[in-house]
Amino acid sequence: MNTIQDLYYGRISPYEMSISTTPEYQKLKALAGKNEDLLRETLSDEQKELLEKLIECITDISSISERDMFITGFQLGVKLMIDVMKDE
Repeated sequence: MNTIQDLYYGRISPYEMSISTTPEYQKLKALAGKNEDLLRETLSDEQKELLEKLIECITDISSISERDMFITGFQLGVKLMIDVMKDE
């Protein structure tokens, strides 16, 4: 099957593929979850709400950054292919 068709029909989803499965990532994710749980135990309800809003903002920022890095990488790949085709 053609990669462009796979992308069009949703068989390829770069957004869903961006989650790392490396041991380093998994370790940091577990540590972040553990620290978040420990912090939540010490917070008032109002502070927990603020923490939740902060986490949502960080998640949104991360999503925007990942999207922009994907676009930049894709554009760079296309530019590389144009350069390769010019040299032939």
